[in-house]
Amino acid sequence: MIGLDSAKKVIEQALNMQQAQRLFADKGMKLERPSMHMVFTGNPGTAKTTVARLFARIMKENGFFFTGTLVEVGRADIVGKYVGWTAPTIKAKFKEACGGVLFIDEAYSLVDDCDGSFGDEAISTIVQEMENHRKDLIVIFAGYPDKMEQFLRKNPGLRSRIAFHVPFEDYTGEELCQIARLLAGKSGVTLTDEAEEKLLTLFEAARTAPDFGNGRFARTVIEQARMSQASRLLKMDYDRIQRRDIETICAEDIEISAPKKQEKRQIGF
Repeated sequence: MIGLDSAKKVIEQALNMQQAQRLFADKGMKLERPSMHMVFTGNPGTAKTTVARLFARIMKENGFFFTGTLVEVGRADIVGKYVGWTAPTIKAKFKEACGGVLFIDEAYSLVDDCDGSFGDEAISTIVQEMENHRKDLIVIFAGYPDKMEQFLRKNPGLRSRIAFHVPFEDYTGEELCQIARLLAGKSGVTLTDEAEEKLLTLFEAARTAPDFGNGRFARTVIEQARMSQASRLLKMDYDRIQRRDIETICAEDIEISAPKKQEKRQIGF
């Protein structure tokens, strides 16, 4: 994974804690499975879901979990239409994730209902199940930084049960270039130096946009470049096209424009 230094550091600490207990058990360190519930905060496209999937797999491979299962849910998956429906649904999801990770995406949406009754039922049940299954699974709440902070402020009981807060920073322009290079390689093409220079300029401009998609934007750029490359190759003489032409993205193939900055609107006369 490119970048994500803060996330890597926190997750490494969580894994080290588990490994140390096993390694030093014969020297008197108590062997127990402490609560490892987490909050992932970051903007769209910062690989929160991908890291959660990898984390579950790593925990299984290191023998800390039995299954390594990752159960991904959102509000629609666990909040019922009527009062009384939510608790059984949440308990079923906890049971399904037992031995692995329960990943609750956009967790702040759980308390977005107008009267609060459905959200209150959801949160109270989640807190109870987190305590009941503190040694059986890990719950990861994920969402945008500002909204997740508001969500946790409303639920002090929930905050107290979360051991790790994992920030996912926006990617730098250079990191986005590395991601684009990686995505291009997986598609069987390479980028010329001129293409990478153009990408860096594009990414630095795109990072200032309010709805910037981080890694998702890098993927879109490469997909658009592949389409532009195809159009360019079709205009060339077939007999002159070499394999290196097919396997190379040039600067002229990078045509997508950066997202526009959000303009401030003046109110009044």
